[in-house]
Amino acid sequence: MTNRKMIDNVILLIGRNPGVLAGLAAALVNEGYLVRTTDLVEQASSQFNAAEINLIAFGRGVDAVTNARLRADFLSQNPEVLFVDGLAPVIPLLVRQIKQALSGNQTVERTLIKFTCQPTRQLEVDVTVTEACRLTIEVYELDAVHTSHQQTLVSTYVSAGTHTFKIDGQYAVSSTISFLVAGVDNGELLVLPIGPNKPLQL
Repeated sequence: MTNRKMIDNVILLIGRNPGVLAGLAAALVNEGYLVRTTDLVEQASSQFNAAEINLIAFGRGVDAVTNARLRADFLSQNPEVLFVDGLAPVIPLLVRQIKQALSGNQTVERTLIKFTCQPTRQLEVDVTVTEACRLTIEVYELDAVHTSHQQTLVSTYVSAGTHTFKIDGQYAVSSTISFLVAGVDNGELLVLPIGPNKPLQL
């Protein structure tokens, strides 16, 4: 049975890559959400009224100036509308971002505050958290036909502070596009692109 709370949530996806928009829309519909999409980025706030929308997600291809203008336009239509900036053009990861934003579990004080890596023979990853929590580090890979693959590399309970992990460097070169994702148990995420190629735009 479809969750009524989900079906009441209307999501607008704004981006420049029609293929990613269509894939993300299908995944969200499968989760029970109502979804609208547009790749006419500059006209989005005249195409849609945020009074009828709960959350607006922007793809990576929406530049900062356009993003800011659209946010201002949409907020004038609906001061309570939520916004998400896509971290990576990976459908499962984008779904996680959107579900987290709609869950109401957003906090002012972040737990996950720093995520860096050094691409050596082994990736040396540093993660800083402000409190004890369960930390996961995953790799999301897009192959040559843009199918996504996910693997959990680290899943452990950590104390507050900075923690260093060494990860097999094959993940930097084994796919067309790769992202390392750090997550904590309150749903916060940070994403790092790795590998030789520039990430796709959503």
